[in-house]
Amino acid sequence: MASKLEWKETTTEFREGREGDLRWMVNREVIYNPETGLTVERACIRHPGICVIAPFADPDTIVLMRQYRYSIDGELWELPAGTLEGTEVDSRVIANESPEECAARELREETGYSAERIEKVVECYTNPGSSDQLMHVFFAFGLRKGEQELDEGELIRETRPFSTAELVNLIRRKEIRDAKTLIALFFALSRRPSGLEI
Repeated sequence: MASKLEWKETTTEFREGREGDLRWMVNREVIYNPETGLTVERACIRHPGICVIAPFADPDTIVLMRQYRYSIDGELWELPAGTLEGTEVDSRVIANESPEECAARELREETGYSAERIEKVVECYTNPGSSDQLMHVFFAFGLRKGEQELDEGELIRETRPFSTAELVNLIRRKEIRDAKTLIALFFALSRRPSGLEI
């Protein structure tokens, strides 16, 4: 059925990144269904996708960052993550780089770590009711410490390793409240010999 729908779109806002790439755009979309004769209007965030990375300092230790978020006026413990570079094609935002390239870049920029190996774990839509943003979850191994390269306005106050036991306790105490971080940690913690116990 989806292939028979007819789109008429008006872009209402763009957000460009540091290199002129397109980060996201918001469309007001009018969609006509010829089978039902109905027309609906939706606001949709068109997005090239994001990557979130669980950096393993060792098999039992994962690095988190304490980052200030303007939208909530507060700090969150998070895994490193970022948006794929994108460009507009037919009122959509298409990625200009692979998720693997984005994951390696964001890990280095936000934490200073580079990884010998990055393994894709899963991908999922973050909010399909209003966005086509696809999230790619990675594990990073063989970390080498370097210097952070933060974007302008990015406020990462602390970066440090946590044992898997510490992470379980942080989740139980509701001290990790970022959804992308929780999803990636649930996958990481579920791979332990004892499984996921939260």
